[in-house]
Amino acid sequence: MANPKYGKNMLLITSYWGNADTFKLIPIADDCPYAEVIYDPATTLLVVISKIQKENFQMVIKLDSDGNPIQAKKPKANGKPYAEQRSRLNTLQEYYLPEKEEQEEFVKSFAINADSFDFKRFMKDLDAPDIMQSEQTLSLVDENGLPLKK
Repeated sequence: MANPKYGKNMLLITSYWGNADTFKLIPIADDCPYAEVIYDPATTLLVVISKIQKENFQMVIKLDSDGNPIQAKKPKANGKPYAEQRSRLNTLQEYYLPEKEEQEEFVKSFAINADSFDFKRFMKDLDAPDIMQSEQTLSLVDENGLPLKK
């Protein structure tokens, strides 16, 4: 692939990841260097998946001649009940952006609709207190409902 154009070659869309709503960027031009970009609200990472393929070794479940998983003969350290084998797989190179400012700059650089799509509504801050938690603190009380004293 000859020098891909930098930026403004992806589209922001609403999506779903894990158990939460999120946003994704999908390529809209052949010269886009990325296959997909997704924001993971559980970890607050922006995961950038490039089109660059790499070869990785990975443990995969061993199958019998009928295509069924082969049961492990003894308990395994990783807790999996099936036999595994090491396989060489082609995967796409991934990049992880943990910093919120860098994530926003990346999205603004690559999304053609960054100005009209409110992607920041999906972004979370793991250090911020959870607004769903009650502000009241529970204390031990006696039979009259009065707080117990030490």
